[in-house]
Amino acid sequence: MLEYLYLARWDDAFGFLASGSPPVYVRLVGLNALFLGFYAIRKAAGAAPMSAGMSLFVQAAVLGANLMVLYQPEVESFLEGLSYRY
Repeated sequence: MLEYLYLARWDDAFGFLASGSPPVYVRLVGLNALFLGFYAIRKAAGAAPMSAGMSLFVQAAVLGANLMVLYQPEVESFLEGLSYRY
């Protein structure tokens, strides 16, 4: 099972995460720090715990935001295609 880790193309993954201006890993860290800040502010304010449905929605929003950062060129081209139609 560990041979899959040895066969992985880690240089391609590092090249992708280091690409861009700012690099992708910096954008991901910044985005996740923003969500962590929201959590800290909510916790410091003494808010009641979220319901299970709202917690699932927030986790999906964080995942969706991270995916939008990872696939930013594809998302931008898709949105441009939508704007040209109308």
